[in-house]
Amino acid sequence: MTDLEPPGAAAPRRPPSNLTAQTASGLGWSYLSVATLVVANLAYTATISRLLGPVAFGLLAMANLVVLFVQYFARMGLASAMVQKPDLSDDEIRASSTVGIVIGLICMACIWVLAPAMGALFDAPTLPSIVRGLSVSCVFMGWSQTGNGLLRRHLRFRALSLVAVCSYVFAYLVVGVGLALLGAGLWSLVAASVASTAVQSVLQYALLRHPVRPALHWEPYRVVCGYGARLSGAYLMDYVGSNLDTLTVTRIASTAVLGQYSRAYYLVFQPLGNYVAQALSTVLFSMLSRVQQDLTRLRRAFLSVLSITSIVIFPMCAGMAVAADELVRVVLGPQWTLVPGLVPWFALAGGCHVASQMSQLLAEARAELNRSLAVQVVYLAALALLLLSAVPFRSHGVWVIAAAVAGAEVLRYLSYLRLTRRVLHLTFGELWQAHLPAAFASTGVALAVAAVRAPLAGHAPAILVLAAEICLGVLAVVLCIRFCPVPPFRRELRLRLDAAALLGASGGLRHRLARLVLGPEVPTPERGRP
Repeated sequence: MTDLEPPGAAAPRRPPSNLTAQTASGLGWSYLSVATLVVANLAYTATISRLLGPVAFGLLAMANLVVLFVQYFARMGLASAMVQKPDLSDDEIRASSTVGIVIGLICMACIWVLAPAMGALFDAPTLPSIVRGLSVSCVFMGWSQTGNGLLRRHLRFRALSLVAVCSYVFAYLVVGVGLALLGAGLWSLVAASVASTAVQSVLQYALLRHPVRPALHWEPYRVVCGYGARLSGAYLMDYVGSNLDTLTVTRIASTAVLGQYSRAYYLVFQPLGNYVAQALSTVLFSMLSRVQQDLTRLRRAFLSVLSITSIVIFPMCAGMAVAADELVRVVLGPQWTLVPGLVPWFALAGGCHVASQMSQLLAEARAELNRSLAVQVVYLAALALLLLSAVPFRSHGVWVIAAAVAGAEVLRYLSYLRLTRRVLHLTFGELWQAHLPAAFASTGVALAVAAVRAPLAGHAPAILVLAAEICLGVLAVVLCIRFCPVPPFRRELRLRLDAAALLGASGGLRHRLARLVLGPEVPTPERGRP
């Protein structure tokens, strides 16, 4: 029996009738959830940053160095293994579920044992109890991997989006903010983090009740864990790279400065790395895995997603970099004085990080895990060297650490583009054409935001300045799409929007707006598309 059909029956895997429409619809639901999560996250960040001080966030950053590291083992690449394998048996599903629960329990036990050593290492007496509280999430995370992978395998992106939104709103806005208002302090952050993983795992299992009885022979464990273990190697490298800068700041600065640094990092990377990149990977990996053997369709699909996603990500990062001061004052408040100088560097790093994720997902879908791991090793070595070079200049401020992170992320993105060229046999011209619309729009957004900021900054309330910057930035993106020097990009964007049924009926309002932004519709010859 193969390929789980909810709620547990197995059935042969069938190719979808229109993968383009399913992928576009999935991206639509994913990005709708991203928009909702960004709004919810802004509300949470603006509230919690005013209720708690930098020291609380500094302690949480220290605790996360340990907990996030162990959580990579709890994930074990199981969700991706459920998606990537062409044929999946019930025994392999049971094996994945068993492995996830067992490894989650082992990870929690390891954290409990090592917690006192972590407190001594960072000279933080309260750290062990915080780390132990956060460790409970490892069990829920390990349990949830199988259900998450199966929902992605069956392209149930609407369900995944609803789970993500519901778990975040309940955990952070209800539990986190509620406990902070009651005076729980740092423990409100811990409770919110654990509640998020717990609610998410419960909701995923309720949607797709996969078999959990352990498999009684070794083969399914070998199959599931073989791919997952290799994938975990690349993810572990990614973790080390994502936290090496935090460890460096921990050693050279105070807990309060670490709190400022971590808030700047999460202000940028929470919406970009955790929401946008996660939504993209959820859909893109499923789609690329289904066409992994058809190189022509795979190449066309990847270039399409790369160009469309880049024109969203990079202009957003350009706008955040220019409007950093107003963004920080409105979202975080006046006490976060170091953050505005860090945001531009993290905006550059965040944009490259999300773009790198697309090439990394391509390598995983094609099972090119060794090549992906090699890129991660190069990135990690470069980041370590850049951080070592930045430490002697720490008297100038922690922005030198953020600059090192940005430089390493740019190098990683270039390395992944080189890997993409080899995997898909692309030319430099094809990659340049995929990036040109984003480069054009990013320049337009940066100039537009700077133009509106110059006369208003210091003469109007920060929230009004930020609103004006956002409005003009959005208008700049629309104009840059309309006058993009790569006309095929507009045709591709129209095709994807139409496949997702986002343009509406001919002659309707959405269709007329699309015509205004994308130009007159040009008939194209019919051809098979992914």
